[in-house]
Amino acid sequence: MKKTVLTSLIIAALLLSFAGCGKAPAAQNPAGAAEAAAPAAEAQTAQSGTGETVTDEAPEASGRADGERFETVIMLEGMEETVRYEHVKSAAFGFEMDYDYENFVRQSCATGERFVSVWDDQTQPENYLEVSYDTADANLMADATAAILSAEYDIVSETRTLSGVGECLCFEASVIKGTNRMADQLQAVYIIPAPDGCRIARAHFSAEAAEGSGRRFAYMLDTLTLLDRGVSCSLTDEQALGAVRQYCLDSNPALESIVNAGEYPVSWEIIASDEKEIVVLFRSYTGSETRYYIDRATGETTVTEFVPGITAQEQSTDETLNLWEYVIEG
Repeated sequence: MKKTVLTSLIIAALLLSFAGCGKAPAAQNPAGAAEAAAPAAEAQTAQSGTGETVTDEAPEASGRADGERFETVIMLEGMEETVRYEHVKSAAFGFEMDYDYENFVRQSCATGERFVSVWDDQTQPENYLEVSYDTADANLMADATAAILSAEYDIVSETRTLSGVGECLCFEASVIKGTNRMADQLQAVYIIPAPDGCRIARAHFSAEAAEGSGRRFAYMLDTLTLLDRGVSCSLTDEQALGAVRQYCLDSNPALESIVNAGEYPVSWEIIASDEKEIVVLFRSYTGSETRYYIDRATGETTVTEFVPGITAQEQSTDETLNLWEYVIEG
């Protein structure tokens, strides 16, 4: 399946995940982050009155215990402010981060960790930061995110550097599409590359809260570091076989009923496997043989096809995919 098809599948998943924890539907937080949102770069370089960087705590964040609390200093509207942070370690979503526990309430759910303003309705918040993960490649996730946001808003994308994770792509969508008018609700979406896919951080806040919640979110994100989710970064033979089967079923909706009926021969098998590559052979009910050459580490897959009696040998196709997208966890 080509990249555009993979991106479409990710878009469908994102349309659900953008609603996030609780009951706040995505439609109530439609827009993105504006120029009013404080970029994390500002958080990294903000200086205290003594000339010291105010985010000295950030590099030490990964050494803190889950739930550990401490004080640090940030800059808000040109003034130093002492804030009280609590350290969060989320193995499920593969990150750790410090959050301002006096101004935000932590909510954990199946889709991610959310930090909601204490002043908001906790079930219908306007100001919150949500961090989740996806096994999709960061570039594919970025394409899907841009497609969703640009459908309704004029977006700005740029590369930002966070102290704990380095460079990531950030999308800001503050202007309603084609109007040159700022939306009431702003959003910034950070796509953070990770060995097992990516982390996605979505900051939602009202225009009025840009210098408050928006800037606090930027400082919080600057403390974010990656954790191992405990998921192997190398495909097993079993995962590859199952993922190819899932990919074939997704690509051809009629295939599952054909397999279940058992009237025509259909099979999947591993025909080669070493430490770097796995080759899975799919024998179709049509008689064709499709081979999937899979990079065990990255999941990048190329495809060949051979039709006995018609083609002399297997031939490369222009079909490519990332098999990690089809691995069924659990």
